[in-house]
Amino acid sequence: MFKQLRKANQNDCLLITATLILLVVFNLSLLSYVQGQQKAAQAQATGFSRTLKGEIKNALTLSTTLKELVLASDGKVDNFSTVAKDLLAENTAASNLQLAPKGKVTEIYPLKRK
Repeated sequence: MFKQLRKANQNDCLLITATLILLVVFNLSLLSYVQGQQKAAQAQATGFSRTLKGEIKNALTLSTTLKELVLASDGKVDNFSTVAKDLLAENTAASNLQLAPKGKVTEIYPLKRK
């Protein structure tokens, strides 16, 4: 009877040990998966941040260029359409440009959406 009880205890210990090992493996797998998801989300956020930073830089470049152009020409820009077309071709941050010296819009390029 004691031999059977000892054998049952050994079997129970093996079963408990196997269960604990499986739980540890499952938890490590789950932890690895969650960390991978977090890294992927962080990489996506970083990529978006870099893209946004580039777009802001492009928009500021356009604004600064137009400001200098307006200041240099006392608010009148000859061939504004040509200048605006070239600026928009180089910078994708904007879809149109407006010339507004003293807050009054005097020129818009393009006049219609393409």
